[in-house]
Amino acid sequence: MIEIKIQDLYKKIIKHYSSKKRFVLFKRPNENKIYFYSSTNKNVGSINQDNFFLISSFNQTSIIKIYTKQIFFINIENNNNKNNNKNNKNNNKNDFCLLKHSYKYNKLIAQAIKLINIGLLNKIVLSKFLEIDCNNLLLRKTFQNFIVSYPNTFVVLWYNMNYEFWISATPELLITYEIGKKQLTTVALAGTITQDNSNQMMYDWTNKEFEEHQIVIEYIKNILQNKYAGYISIDKTKTIQVGSLFHLKTIIKFVFYKKINIFKLLNTIYPTPSICGSPKEPALDFITKYEGYNRQFYTGYFGPVSKNNIELYLNLRCANINLKNNKIIIYAGSGITAKSNIFLEYLETDSKIKNIVSNLIFK
Repeated sequence: MIEIKIQDLYKKIIKHYSSKKRFVLFKRPNENKIYFYSSTNKNVGSINQDNFFLISSFNQTSIIKIYTKQIFFINIENNNNKNNNKNNKNNNKNDFCLLKHSYKYNKLIAQAIKLINIGLLNKIVLSKFLEIDCNNLLLRKTFQNFIVSYPNTFVVLWYNMNYEFWISATPELLITYEIGKKQLTTVALAGTITQDNSNQMMYDWTNKEFEEHQIVIEYIKNILQNKYAGYISIDKTKTIQVGSLFHLKTIIKFVFYKKINIFKLLNTIYPTPSICGSPKEPALDFITKYEGYNRQFYTGYFGPVSKNNIELYLNLRCANINLKNNKIIIYAGSGITAKSNIFLEYLETDSKIKNIVSNLIFK
């Protein structure tokens, strides 16, 4: 890895965007480094295939690998000035669009709850999106703002000419796998409550959130224990805060007795109930038939891959920024169970969308 100055990083970004080469910037949770991976014109066979950034869509039909000849990074420890001049001119229009889209979303939740009540599903994650224009969006300042606003998340900005820009600040680790130690770490992150006007939780955790969270834990635990030989450890569930939202989080670790094919495990465990549902197949079928749009890379996964380590996160708290078509699409979802309150689920998704909108910086 090579440390560079921030001005040199900007030059690399401009150069790659101008030549339509794919690239990615990312910052790990609670770190002070921004990493830069970029594609090369050389054939994949002539470059180091050990280091790449992996990106997958939700349905896993679109897979992007950004192979990088060299990894660059900048240290941002002394560059943590927050942008407070958020001249977001879209707020009133956003509120109207949220109400319009939420009517359809509420009907979808009610439809899902009926299926849960007759036993066809235990849980399903339903999502919606908000589309706004991106006139006068300041992309660099927006990325900086994401980093400052969400220090405990995996912050990503990636570009591909076929999909334009995607920006994310995701709190949810899918997997890390240390190949030498044969150790897997994953996270159950399910159960959300918004904050009130005093920046506290709007209400205490209820059985709904705990049950929703436990479904994810049991799903991961059953796959690991039933299909692999090894030792599992499950941490105590904690409450974390990301922006104006509170989540239940449980860290799960598994040490394998034998070497495994980590990508085979990935295809078994993904999609998890935290972004799809349980049981997996009927939940996925319902989403495909009735959600009403293509999630694309929302709730997909991404992260750096090397010969020693694999580190993948779920693509949440994200937006697709299409400068060519002058639009931004912001995504959000919530986990639906038998105990779901339709209004609170609506409020949760709106809060997630507003968290992203409030951190977009415009001229």
